[in-house]
Amino acid sequence: MDILLLDLPPGTGDVQMTICQELELSGAVAVTTPSKLAITDARKGIDMFRSMGVSTLAAVENMSYFTCEGGGKHYPFGKGIGGDSSTFLKEEVGLKSSNIFQLPISEFTNTSNDEGSPLCCSRPADAASEIFVFSKLAKTVATELILLRNGKGDMEKQATVVTLVDESHKNRYDVASLQLVLNKEGKTFTVRLFSESGATQLSINGEDLRLRHPKTGEMLENEDISTDIENATCSSSSNQIIVQQHQHKQPKFIPMKVDKKGRYGYEIEFSDGATIIYSMLSIAIAAGGKVKEDNL
Repeated sequence: MDILLLDLPPGTGDVQMTICQELELSGAVAVTTPSKLAITDARKGIDMFRSMGVSTLAAVENMSYFTCEGGGKHYPFGKGIGGDSSTFLKEEVGLKSSNIFQLPISEFTNTSNDEGSPLCCSRPADAASEIFVFSKLAKTVATELILLRNGKGDMEKQATVVTLVDESHKNRYDVASLQLVLNKEGKTFTVRLFSESGATQLSINGEDLRLRHPKTGEMLENEDISTDIENATCSSSSNQIIVQQHQHKQPKFIPMKVDKKGRYGYEIEFSDGATIIYSMLSIAIAAGGKVKEDNL
């Protein structure tokens, strides 16, 4: 199998977030309609996938227009992503015009769905325009996947980059490539970051990481974390820490187990029973990185 497509339900709920954490998705395709509400939901979905380390490869708008018998195009629901909404996709998401697609209201597509016969297989002569858009979409997504696999292409613009300062100069590293390994003594982690010109290896103390926000990497305030924690879990959908407090004379947050959670980050189990999912960004910041300004 070369490519597996997942048709996800609309929204940004637990289904999408769990899939992003359990699978290393290569990319996403945003699907919307011309309505402002649908486009707003699509924007939220794009932002959510980006926060989970998944790049948006293309955007598709269904029911964009219809072609009348006289040959003219009509947009009964407005221009949608063919109008002002394309600014967000181009400037903020980094999509080229060639990666934004509009599909017409089509009786051939509807009949194909009802009969369970893909349009690309039946290929009726009168559906040439629809087949052309589907074919172009497939080729675009396949091309972007190949470029991403080889670390090239415009989708790299969506990556979160951190800057690390060493003795000689500043180096920039892609957060998505971060690797986290629990060292044998069980108290520290080895963090590996990669860039186009090389790589670096750093060390993070397990207790220091525990004192940071699992999503942003910022240091938690004293009232936000208790040294009397016995059990804590991190919700996959909200990154909130739910704490049950118990008294300990000498509390220690020693990491016991590490599991990668898709492209989002790593799940860490601590000796006090807490299981917390840390984003790639939070780990990179804990290692001394600073977010590049144009990622903010």
